[in-house]
Amino acid sequence: MSLSGRRRVLKIVAPLIAVAVLLGGTGAALWNNSEGARAAASYHDQRRALELQLKAAAAQGYTSQDLEPITQQLKASDAAREPWWIPDQPGHFRRLTAQVARLRVELDSLERQVLTQAQADAAKQVDGAKSEIAQAQQANADDSDVQSLQQRLGAAVAAQGAAHGVHDYRALTQLATALVADATNVFNQATQENQLVQQLGQQLAARSNGNLGAIQQAGNQALGNGRNEASVAAYMNKPSPFKGYDGSQRAYRRLEKYAGLIGSADLNQAALGSAAAQRYAGQIHDALMAGFPSKVVVVSFQAQHLWAYENSQVVLETPVTTGIRGVTDYGTDFGPMKVLYKEHPHTMHSPWPKTSPLWYPDTVVQWTTFFTWTGESIHDASWEPDSLLGPGSQYNASTRSHGCVHVPFSDAQTMYNWAPVGMPVIVYPGDGSPVANQIAQITTDDQGTPKSA
Repeated sequence: MSLSGRRRVLKIVAPLIAVAVLLGGTGAALWNNSEGARAAASYHDQRRALELQLKAAAAQGYTSQDLEPITQQLKASDAAREPWWIPDQPGHFRRLTAQVARLRVELDSLERQVLTQAQADAAKQVDGAKSEIAQAQQANADDSDVQSLQQRLGAAVAAQGAAHGVHDYRALTQLATALVADATNVFNQATQENQLVQQLGQQLAARSNGNLGAIQQAGNQALGNGRNEASVAAYMNKPSPFKGYDGSQRAYRRLEKYAGLIGSADLNQAALGSAAAQRYAGQIHDALMAGFPSKVVVVSFQAQHLWAYENSQVVLETPVTTGIRGVTDYGTDFGPMKVLYKEHPHTMHSPWPKTSPLWYPDTVVQWTTFFTWTGESIHDASWEPDSLLGPGSQYNASTRSHGCVHVPFSDAQTMYNWAPVGMPVIVYPGDGSPVANQIAQITTDDQGTPKSA
């Protein structure tokens, strides 16, 4: 072929080759775009799955701080730039997909680690609470404090058994941590109180010059006074909550913890018990006085004595004569009563017929302050000399009352003028026995109505 012919063929073939090359390049580009789209879709699917997993973890109680090792890596992955060169894009998205898949696995592992740690933290705090409560109990902390702590511990143990997720265990840890702190505080207070009583006991022993009898006498007197005034508070608490009750009973419980030491033949032990009795009897008294209403009357059967308080100060006190229950069919009731009405003068009529050995003729008294609807009152008694009033007079068949409280004439008049209707009148054994025993002797209901009525 001639040169000119060859040139004509090249002119025809060259464009065809160019078209073929062009068509081949377009196919490769189309293939690369399709592969990149599939890789990108796979990546986005994995990423959405990770986001859902993170949201689920947050809903279960995992905090942003817990999840930070995952979220920080995800942010770094998101910051990677997408290649502009199309052939590089499939590989880019495959790498991101692999990273996100790895993060999902790491998240599963992280959740298990955090949950395990939360379980361990909760268990540690619950065990710590058990230990602190046991120490508080051994330190003779107040029973009510220990009981409250034990109730809270029981709730914590129940919560521990029911816990499932990290939120439950962290809530339990918070609850148990507060319990540990409160138990530690109770223990510290009990320890400080024990040390103070120990010091008071040592001081009392040193002052006694070895006189064990004097120490025991002082301790028993304080013990009886404390029990009596704690009983008054318990009586006051019957009709309605008495604001001095909790304080008096808290001190009373500690009083009884030491009561058994007073009779010890060991001087130091007796001094410890007696010093504690003096301390806690004083606290009972203070709580009782602080809780008293503006006016109140207290009558002790054992002492045959009446005290009238106004603003916690004694404004009248006098020996009395009451009736006695158990020996006769009548007597003065024990209980939390109150002034119901007053009369001046008042004629007492015998509820028994003349044929009864209990009958008495109509008797006029001048000043009567009634505290039961069955006729019990505080009044003068002209037939009983003032000199016969006081301890033991309740056992004198010729002077004891049928239930009223005899007082000197002038005191009866003072009471009549001073006592308002509704004022509390507490008549109680006052025998120095434990509070439970003195409460058991109540003969009225909680509102002061005699049960015999």
